[in-house]
Amino acid sequence: MKSETALFSTVLASTVHDMKNSLGMMLDAVNTILGDIPNEAKQRNSAQCGVVQYESSRVNNSLMQLLAIYKIENNQLPFNPSYHNLYDFVEEQIIAHTPLLDAKGFEFEIDIDDELEIVFDDSLLTMVITNIVGNAIRYAHSKVLITYELDQGTTIKICDDGPGYPSQMIELAGDYIQGINQSTGSTGLGLFFAQKVAEMHQHGENRGSIYLENGGPLGGGVFKITIP
Repeated sequence: MKSETALFSTVLASTVHDMKNSLGMMLDAVNTILGDIPNEAKQRNSAQCGVVQYESSRVNNSLMQLLAIYKIENNQLPFNPSYHNLYDFVEEQIIAHTPLLDAKGFEFEIDIDDELEIVFDDSLLTMVITNIVGNAIRYAHSKVLITYELDQGTTIKICDDGPGYPSQMIELAGDYIQGINQSTGSTGLGLFFAQKVAEMHQHGENRGSIYLENGGPLGGGVFKITIP
């Protein structure tokens, strides 16, 4: 018989899955409605439309992360790494954020070798990058940059020109679950999930990792995820 804790986890996972499905239907309906709005009206309300699409997607992504974490803890999450062109992958994530970028009038730059191919699970990394890019847009002033570096693997760097990460979040390195704060809406959950996904990627004795810092090419926050 399952313990009460295990039973609660199962019920919670089932509820999250149901909520995710409902939200997915709502997102489809919202996109259909927005698609039927005349261009003139859409332009007048572009900021609000972008926020609606982004916030709905953000909630959906958070639910997907919760469900994935449950599956990771129960050894049920599929892990399917394969070769992907990194530039094409990142460009897909940016396209998904186009409504919010347009609404805020932000500049976005991808500085990645368009011939670089690396091995990763694209569905899991999509959830990570979607969350981090969304947060970068939320806190940036006017620009977000995605670049990379090669050293003991490939490190994807998401940089913004905002105020940077709080020092207490940077100090949590490797223990991001402690950064979840209900009163402040901390992104600790997203970082905890990103760490889990990074660690699932392994090459020999090297495991993936994430790292936060401030400064970088745009002077704001820099999120790094290394795929060995």
